[in-house]
Amino acid sequence: MAEAVVAGAQSVSGTQVILKRVGKVTAEDLFSADAVVVGSPVYWSNMSGEVKTFFDNWQFKFGVFPEFKMRNKVGAAFATGGQVSSGKEVAMLTILAAMLGNQMIVVSGGGAFGASATTEGESPGIDKTELADAKALGVRVAEVARLIKAASPR
Repeated sequence: MAEAVVAGAQSVSGTQVILKRVGKVTAEDLFSADAVVVGSPVYWSNMSGEVKTFFDNWQFKFGVFPEFKMRNKVGAAFATGGQVSSGKEVAMLTILAAMLGNQMIVVSGGGAFGASATTEGESPGIDKTELADAKALGVRVAEVARLIKAASPR
C-alpha cells in the first residue's frame, strides 16, 4: 500500500517522495515535508502501537507542539486489516484525528477516509483495486500539497 501511495504521488510532476517506516522518521523529515501520509495495520479498530508512538513523539521527541509546526501541511491515511469490516475506517480516523489536532489539512482519496485494503479472506493479499485506491490517494495528496504550497506566502 505504501509503495502504491508513493507511486501515485511521484506521478505528479515536481513531487519528491521519501518512504520511511514511522520509527525511522526524524524531526527534519516532518518539518521539511509539505505532506505526510501515514499508514497502519489495524489492531482492534485502531492504529498500531508503533504508529501511535510516532504521533506521541511529535510532541515528546520532535517538539511539534505548542507551536503547531505541522500546521497547514497536508496529511492523509491508509490502513490494512484482516477482514472486510475490521475497523479500517476507525483506524484511519484516529490517524487523521492526530493530524487535525496538529492543525494539518487532511485529505482523503481512494475512499472516504483514505485508502484501505483487506489482507485476508478468499483472495489473501492486497488486490488491484485496493492498490489503485492507494495510488489515487498519493496523487490527491501531491496535488493538494502543490496547491497549498503555491498559495502560501513565501
